Amino acid sequence: MKLVDIIKISYTNLLRQKVRTLLTIFSIVIGATLISLVYSIIPGFRNFFDLQFQILSSPKLIEIYASKERPAASIMDSFGSAPQEYKEGESSGLYDLMLTNFKEEDIKKIENIKGVVKYHDCPIPNVEYIGLEDSDKKFKSNMIFYYPSFMLSNIKLVSGRSLNDSDKGKVLIAYDFIKAFGYQNGEELIGKKIILHIKQNLNKDTAGLTIMPTLDETQEVVSKDFEFEIAGITEKTILSSIIFVSLVDAVDMVKFSRNTEEVLTDKDNQRFFGFVEIDDAKNAEYIMDEIKNMGFSGQTYEQSKNILGMIFDILTIIFSSFGILAMAVSSLGIVNTLIMAVYERTREIGVMKALGANRFTIIKLFTVEAGLIGTIAGLLGLIIGFGISELLNYIGHKTIFSSFETLDISNITFLILLAPIISIVVSILAGIYPALKASKLNPVDALKYE
Repeated sequence: MKLVDIIKISYTNLLRQKVRTLLTIFSIVIGATLISLVYSIIPGFRNFFDLQFQILSSPKLIEIYASKERPAASIMDSFGSAPQEYKEGESSGLYDLMLTNFKEEDIKKIENIKGVVKYHDCPIPNVEYIGLEDSDKKFKSNMIFYYPSFMLSNIKLVSGRSLNDSDKGKVLIAYDFIKAFGYQNGEELIGKKIILHIKQNLNKDTAGLTIMPTLDETQEVVSKDFEFEIAGITEKTILSSIIFVSLVDAVDMVKFSRNTEEVLTDKDNQRFFGFVEIDDAKNAEYIMDEIKNMGFSGQTYEQSKNILGMIFDILTIIFSSFGILAMAVSSLGIVNTLIMAVYERTREIGVMKALGANRFTIIKLFTVEAGLIGTIAGLLGLIIGFGISELLNYIGHKTIFSSFETLDISNITFLILLAPIISIVVSILAGIYPALKASKLNPVDALKYE
């Protein structure tokens, strides 16, 4: 019997019990829909975060620490939260990892490594809150950060201009501050004065990664407002509450915060973090190994990217497993449907065998039936899943994703075809037992079956 004839017969047989067939198909559709959603939405988020990561970092940049082991939570891991309103008396949250510190001699050795262009210090001011001229609103200083100018050039701006390493008295602010400060667009903020309020930390207790300033009753709290002009506003990124300052301004604020002139010197006990600029991304692994041999730690662009990729891979596996599990449970419905079909068509199978049909022909008939159920369910799941992702994408860009133009969670890749493929495979496997049962029927007994 030709394959085309087998498919026609199998399709006709499925239509005999339409309701039962539809219910069986529907149970498989649920799993197929979930899998198609996973392989549409997660790759969409992955592509978005890959793009964001390319903005935040560079293949020619290595993040390094003065300790032998990289901290579990690094400074770069802190990006993402939107501006949070400041309440009087709250801690600012400066990162003080209590690590060993870089000395001038260490930096010279690092810069002498073949392929290293420059070492960039990263002083981090301990700002208590952020304000705007002529405004009562205050926000927590989630991250006031110095970035080398060659890195800032990766970040697109919606208004204004970028910063130079020596650009004193000017800042770049994150896109989310436009709405936080009550403005409609970035152009309205360009040239306005932003206030970074700093308290001097005369004594410090460290809890985890956060420095908690404490003062004796006899000590006076010394604070100062550092005023800057807004030079530019970054496009909407996951740097939702960051403010970029120049190196000279970062150093000035750190000096005041610590009440010392010994910043970025051998006497600086918080010179624990920096960036290494390299000439070629191909040299990153070699340079990182050399830095580790000196007793320091760090992470290259590729290592950071691989960690991000691993997170999305784990999420994909977890959610795909739910879809496959749903299909596996639904496969019991296929087994039940086809076993019922065997009993209903026992005499018919007997007639086919009496006319010369062999066991393999009977097996093919029932296996193709199962395959048709899987194919129809898989394609329906694919269509429904993609339709849901399109709807979520549309709603998202009208609401919470409105500023993230590069985020597309309705993502079409060849991986989305896994939904119908897995559906077909699971269905065929479920159909093997009923097919074997049907093929073993004795034609004489089958003809006598009532």
